[in-house]
Amino acid sequence: MKTRAMAVTVALIATTGGTALVAGPAHAACPSEILYSLTSTANRMPFSGVPTFKNGPGGTMSVARSYSGSVSFQVTAGAESEVGAVLAKAKVSISASLSTSNSTSTTNTYTRKITSGMYGHAQYVSWGETVSYRKSRVNANCTTSLLATGTIKFPSTSEGWYYWETSS
Repeated sequence: MKTRAMAVTVALIATTGGTALVAGPAHAACPSEILYSLTSTANRMPFSGVPTFKNGPGGTMSVARSYSGSVSFQVTAGAESEVGAVLAKAKVSISASLSTSNSTSTTNTYTRKITSGMYGHAQYVSWGETVSYRKSRVNANCTTSLLATGTIKFPSTSEGWYYWETSS
């Protein structure tokens, strides 16, 4: 047994004073709004004016940061005009410690044993996030339109030494 789908159009016909009124099909309406969709990965953002230290091979490395430095956001794709809106959303959904910049002048000392035959490296960084965003608009007909995409690196208020080793 075969079934067949049939399209049905319903029209409301009313008569008022001999005039027929026909109502067309109903249309859904959505409130127009702007939406941001965010994803993130952890990153390290080095402070300006703070060198990368290298010691070895082997032994012990001790580094101290006791001078001022700063780090600011970096737009790697997209428009700089989106920074404020993306940061506001990221502070809620990713980390409240994210910011557009981090300036500091506190002292932080770090000591680490370097593996024999290896070189130790240390760099003072802000532990931030790389945030990728998609900005969309919900249209009145309930469809969505992609308005912009981009990637912004944000520093955070969390900072410290990043350490790694190499063979040379």
